[in-house]
Amino acid sequence: MNWPVKFLPAASCIFLAMLFVSCSGKKIAGVTKDLNTGLTAQYINMQPKSVFLVMNNEVLGHTDIPLGESFVLVNDEIDGMIEKNGNVSAGCSLRISDEKGTVLLEEKDLFAENDVFKRDSATRLKCTINTGKPMEWEKNYNIQVVFWDKYGTGKIINECTIRSINIP
Repeated sequence: MNWPVKFLPAASCIFLAMLFVSCSGKKIAGVTKDLNTGLTAQYINMQPKSVFLVMNNEVLGHTDIPLGESFVLVNDEIDGMIEKNGNVSAGCSLRISDEKGTVLLEEKDLFAENDVFKRDSATRLKCTINTGKPMEWEKNYNIQVVFWDKYGTGKIINECTIRSINIP
């Protein structure tokens, strides 16, 4: 028996294993970025079509946030969440830290008491972020918001840096 025929069964098993893995579920992973604000989304098994920041019902093209104001971090047109009985379930954590890495605010799951949504109404995941004390004017703050699929393994890690400014 020559070597190509000898290894044919092993090659067939590897091919079938790769075929099974590729057909067993949609695996998606990557990074998307809003070039105007620097907001990034690293994702695995659930993917946003776009990410952006909103304040006063306007999409932001900057990260200057007046101290005391709120803004919304948005992941739009989410794909990949696991559905059970027409519902999906999501978690959302928020961490705000200063330039030195000191954590000013950390919430483990902002959706803890209200984490099940109708599939049709859960295509956009968003988190409202409030600014204020102990933040200071003209300082940068790192924002990290993590959304995850409580029925599956999907996760989106959003990160950006904002600059706290005086109200214009």
